[in-house]
Amino acid sequence: MTSARAAARFAALTPVRRGILIFIAAGLVFITADTLTKFLVTDAPVVDVVFGRHLSAFLAVLFVTSRRGSLRRLGTRHLGLQVTRGAFMFATTAIFFFSLSLLPIGTVSALSNANPLFVLLLAGPLLRERVPRLAIVGSVIGFAGVLAITGLDPATLDLRLLAPLLFAVVYALFSILSRSLAREDANVTVFWSALVCLAAGTAGVLLFPSPTPVEPAQWLGIGLLGILAMSGHWLLVVAYRLAPASDLAPLGYLGVLWSFLVGALVFGDPFALPAVLGAVTIVAGGVIALRAVGAEDEVMAAPAMDRGD
Repeated sequence: MTSARAAARFAALTPVRRGILIFIAAGLVFITADTLTKFLVTDAPVVDVVFGRHLSAFLAVLFVTSRRGSLRRLGTRHLGLQVTRGAFMFATTAIFFFSLSLLPIGTVSALSNANPLFVLLLAGPLLRERVPRLAIVGSVIGFAGVLAITGLDPATLDLRLLAPLLFAVVYALFSILSRSLAREDANVTVFWSALVCLAAGTAGVLLFPSPTPVEPAQWLGIGLLGILAMSGHWLLVVAYRLAPASDLAPLGYLGVLWSFLVGALVFGDPFALPAVLGAVTIVAGGVIALRAVGAEDEVMAAPAMDRGD
């Protein structure tokens, strides 16, 4: 099939179907970024990878914003919230990259995707939101999946597993902060988040200088991470404009499947039965919880896809 015919068939689809396909494409972009990150943090210092990724992302945001002629309209009335949100966004990236340096990509993805469950847990006390009973059931199922991976005995707990779990908690707080800034212009929030992340990344490389210099080829890969992240987020925005969040939400968990496949085919990770069963349970619980919450909550809609990496 030629590209022209493929484009014509795509254009003939309903908006919802186009949105679903674009959302799946975004997930593939993000798993590509995760795979590249896994390669990079295996040899390059995590602090340098985090800094370079945020530098490239900031330059990309600055380029796009300047082309739209909106640089003068980037002031914010919620500076404290913007800085706090940016700091949490930086933390999610740093923790996720650190997790990939410690664990198989499938395990990291499975535990990271527990974040919607933590959002549900925290949304009630922090945002005074009512959590549906079915969402609570989904959360309990999801946490059972977490326990299937980590184990029930604290004495035998692999402490490395705490890293992606910490990511899930921090991402949940980041999501709640994002919800608090829902009325702020999206371009303003993206700009301030990128700026804060760059400042934090710069502080990181200055405070914790690496004894091993990053090679030019590695810097190219780090720069590519920023481009992949921006492309993935752009695809997400387009997808949400075409399809309801409730239709897209369960598809976010395809990332877990992609991660296990990449781990096995690219990195040679074994299919550990507890990790696979735990991942399936987390996905099932997450889908139930997301369906129960409803169609309009975009913060909950894309599990760990939109995590700022």
